[in-house]
This record gives sequence, C-alpha cells and structure tokens, in this order.
Amino acid sequence: MNLQEIKNIATSEELIDRALRRASKVEEKVRNPDYRARLTAVRKIHSVADNLANPMISYVKAFPSFDSIHPFDREIIDLTVGVDMLKKSLGAIDWARKEILMISTKYVPRARARKSADNTMKIMSEAYTKMTNVVRQISKSFDFLISARSIFRNLPNVDTESPIAVFAGAPNVGKSSLIGAVSSGKPEVKSYPFTTKAVSLGHIKKKYTVLQVMDTPGLLDRPDSERNDMEKQGIAAFDYLEPIIVFLTDLTGTSGYSIEMQTNLRDELKLRYPNCQWVDIFSKKDLDFENEVNFEDAIEVSAYKEEGIDFFKDKLLEIIP
Repeated sequence: MNLQEIKNIATSEELIDRALRRASKVEEKVRNPDYRARLTAVRKIHSVADNLANPMISYVKAFPSFDSIHPFDREIIDLTVGVDMLKKSLGAIDWARKEILMISTKYVPRARARKSADNTMKIMSEAYTKMTNVVRQISKSFDFLISARSIFRNLPNVDTESPIAVFAGAPNVGKSSLIGAVSSGKPEVKSYPFTTKAVSLGHIKKKYTVLQVMDTPGLLDRPDSERNDMEKQGIAAFDYLEPIIVFLTDLTGTSGYSIEMQTNLRDELKLRYPNCQWVDIFSKKDLDFENEVNFEDAIEVSAYKEEGIDFFKDKLLEIIP
C-alpha cells in the first residue's frame, strides 16, 4: 500500500469553484431562446454534478480499504490520523456524492419541462444551490482528508513482504545517526530526546540484497497504556512486521537515560518478541563509556567516526534468509 501517492484533494470551496467555472463554459447554439435555455440548463446541471461527484469518488477510492490492508499499515493510520475519523470523513464524502447525483437526477427533468427561459434558469439556479450546499455541509471532511494526506506523505512506504530491521532504544541513544550512517535513510538528527516523531525508512543495499531499515521514536520503560502515539508506532513495527530488532544502548551517559532504564527496556522487548532476530549495539563508541554491561555479541559503533559500521552492516545482511 502506498499512502504517499494519494493525489491532491481540493477543499470544498475549491471543488465548487472549479465545477461552477467549468459549467459556465457550457453553451448551446440554438436560435429559439426558450429551447436554448432548456438545453443549456440540462447540460450545466449535469456538468456541475459530474465535476463535483467525480473528484469525490476518486478521493474515496484513493484511500485504502481497511478490511484488506496490512495490520501494520492500519495501526500506523490509526496512530497518526485515526481510522474511525478517516472512515467517517470518507463516508461523508461518499454520502455527499450520492446526494449530488440524486439532486441532478431530480432537477434535470424539471429544467426540461419549463417553457420559458426565465423559469428554466431559476430551476438551474436552485439545483446549483442545493448541490453546492451539500458540498459545503461536509467541508470539514474535505479538510480532514487534506490533513491526512499531508501526514501520509511523510510516512515510509514499508514493503511488508520484504526483510526489515527496526532500530529501537531509549530516546537520544543514536538511532537516527546510525540509520543515516548505514543506509539511504536521512532521518533528522538533533542532540535532544524525541527528535524522531514518527517511523522513517532507509535501505541497505549490497549486490542483489536489499534490507529495509526503520528508525523509530525513542521508547521509555513503561507500560503500553502509558506510551504515547509516537512510541506506539515503534511497537506496531515489532508487533506486525516480524523484524530484526536492532537495540541501541548508550553507555556514555549522554542520552539522559540511565543504564538501568535502558536495560529494563531491552529486557522487556526481548521477552515480548522472542521470535525476532536480535542485534545489540553499543552506540557512541567515540565517547568514553561510563557504564559496563555484558550483552552477548554486542557490536560497538560510532556513527560520528564511522567505526564498526561496515561490520554492523555485514552482520545485518547475514541475518537475512
């Protein structure tokens, strides 16, 4: 599923202006003014209805079916925009589309039946008003879809059928720096916690092997019920993608989180996801380690000085089936 490719969505007023502008260009070249008015009104009503309803159905179809998408995608949608709100907005758009087509179907015969040009134009104007009022009635649904599309464009396009390594750890332990050093991903890197606000994706490529690598927001050592939506995005990756878990531990004391807290978090994840492949990383090797822990086969790396990077990349690629 590629949420990033959803095309532009118009606001309610933009949609109305476009429909009315296109309808204004419709003309019938018939000498009899009353007959000309009837033909023109019918075509204009059809034009407005089509130019309102057709984009609306394209908006509805652009978003995924929630019954068929991968559980990870569904969870990310729920955490970022809310599945229920998205369903409600899409339902409102589809309802409005059907109402507009019903109004068109009702008013076209009435326009045809009028004898005078003035009466025909009144019917056409009435149809315009009813159709545009329906669109304005759901203006907030258009605004919500525009906002959702903007959020989706910044989400990674994860191939849920291909291997993936998910980087985890407490905030500010160096996940984003390491992602930037080993892959094509370019996450934002700052010297303060919670720089990463959402999952992001890069790739490690070697000959014919490609491994997705995902950066995740920092996790705190606390129950899921107390975790925020940023943290839950990382949990969703563990729950639904069966990834290689790359856990970073900062022994330098610069992250602001104790080794006890980081170890507790590591123990929780190892116990919770026993079937996931696991790689331990001691990050920030270029700084002095203030603590000492013994994790079997842990790899020491420095993204800043690029120490241990090639060995770590080779280790990840060896794990891929």
